Amino acid sequence: MKKLLLSLLMLAACTIAEAKVIKITLTDGSVKVFTSSQLSYIDFNDDGTLTICTYDGKELPALAADFNELAVNDEAFIYETFTDTLRFNIDVDGVPVNLNSDRPITKMNYVYPGTDPAGEPITLSGTILIPEEIMSGKERSEGILMINHYTRFSSKEASTLSNGELENMFLANPLKPNYIIVESDNYGFGVTERFPQPFLQGDANARSSLDGLLAARKLLEARGFDYGPLCFNIGYSSGGYDAMASQKLRDKEYADRITFDKTFSGGGPMDICEAYRQYVTIDRTAYNAVPLLLMVATNETQKLGISYSDVFQPNIANRVDKLILSKAYSSWPVCDSIGREKLVHEILSETYSDLESPQSKAMQEVLRRFNMTNDDWTPDLSQRIYLYHSRGDDYVPIKCSRPMIAFLKSKGFEPSIIPGRTNFQTNFVVRNLGHLTGTAVFFVQSLAAIKAWPLMYENNQLNPVYQDLVGKELGVKSILLELEAAGLDCKKFIREVESMLDQTDLTQLVEALIGATGYTKEELVEVCEDSGLDIKAFLAELVAYLHDADANAGESVEESLVAPATPTDVYSRQLREWLEPAMR
Repeated sequence: MKKLLLSLLMLAACTIAEAKVIKITLTDGSVKVFTSSQLSYIDFNDDGTLTICTYDGKELPALAADFNELAVNDEAFIYETFTDTLRFNIDVDGVPVNLNSDRPITKMNYVYPGTDPAGEPITLSGTILIPEEIMSGKERSEGILMINHYTRFSSKEASTLSNGELENMFLANPLKPNYIIVESDNYGFGVTERFPQPFLQGDANARSSLDGLLAARKLLEARGFDYGPLCFNIGYSSGGYDAMASQKLRDKEYADRITFDKTFSGGGPMDICEAYRQYVTIDRTAYNAVPLLLMVATNETQKLGISYSDVFQPNIANRVDKLILSKAYSSWPVCDSIGREKLVHEILSETYSDLESPQSKAMQEVLRRFNMTNDDWTPDLSQRIYLYHSRGDDYVPIKCSRPMIAFLKSKGFEPSIIPGRTNFQTNFVVRNLGHLTGTAVFFVQSLAAIKAWPLMYENNQLNPVYQDLVGKELGVKSILLELEAAGLDCKKFIREVESMLDQTDLTQLVEALIGATGYTKEELVEVCEDSGLDIKAFLAELVAYLHDADANAGESVEESLVAPATPTDVYSRQLREWLEPAMR
């Protein structure tokens, strides 16, 4: 009777937006938390213990000693608090990085009211990480880091169950910044583990993160914590995409309740449709479980009803439940099971490897809805954004990230590689780093900015001293004039270079210099554009400086380039003609 009664209770709870949470204490002292819809039944045994059966028919590995039924309703609450230790021991492309740095923390797992990908109310879970110094009151918190988790496959990777590399990097590094981390499990993990995850599905993870942040603030306030004035939105890889999705949703719906001091987004596929197209076109990725996860998550979350026998090769289609939907394996075992050497066309079916097939075009239209570059968003120009992507990324092709720069530029953001010079900092110049190694670059630059923030900004305004430093004109002519003012005769130097060249084709020299960096001409143009530098204007300004064009009344820079007369004129013409194809 008790089993039946509890089953009926759980069934009723399922109809109330998963408003019941079952907290189970096992006989070994460990605690598990489920929403009522995750449990098939709880059986009361004659010896006073409980036998728990989950929704997938599996009994828990140990008999339960106790359970509590917790009503979530419209309130968030912390269901579990314990001490833990973060360690800065990370692995970068197979190379262990161990700084022997660790940091005790208190981990608070909580549940809060949120929504599923369809917008229906549901209970979600998240975690709050508080460094010991803040927990004990020895140090004050400077703010909150809202972390967007990187790609997850296994249910064990839920934020409430484990700590990811970014959490360790930001809090356990030797600098030990005093911030509190807030991180949602997101839909499909934690108490919603039974559901498919909305991987790269736009608003779904963003909303769970923003609702989780609001709930965490309330919980911290209720416990008397001053969580500090600053708030940073951070994510790398798919978490970088989710960080930008959070910024977008914040601008559209949460601006009255949440403001980010800066969003740090790295290595994310901002154009999801282009990511799919690139995977098919390039036909390989060093992380070949991702195309599999993307197709499954899109099909499941959007309820497309596509048969996996149509999407994947047979040896993969018949294992989708085991590899992806079960959430039994982390990503690398999935890659190993697929075969790390497998090309994309050996994973996707012939139909979905053909970008012109009707089925592929239909999928592209679905994926296009989740692009961060869609014109359904007017970015808040008062917000600050850092966008990073390694040009050598072997997981996420850079071509599906660069459109984000063009989009933000079209909305009034001005890119600059110099921190604080504008509200849109970019770094797309790192060429040969893979996706995992790029994580370290992203972390170092993000941490440096966060650590320096209290010195760089006063009352949310850039420190006047730093503003004066980075606000100076950085055009080639102004730089050359400053060098001349310092005693260097730049014109004489350039003339000497000209005589040394003896009027050979300057483009040969330039190509040789560029080649030494590993860039192509086209990549050089891209790097300049992504960094806020106009290479064409740079050349024109250089010629203007050499010929004192600005001192000649009525003579424009372009007019000074019309009739070559000196070696400098010849070289400027050669450079312009050499550059033009790359500018198209």
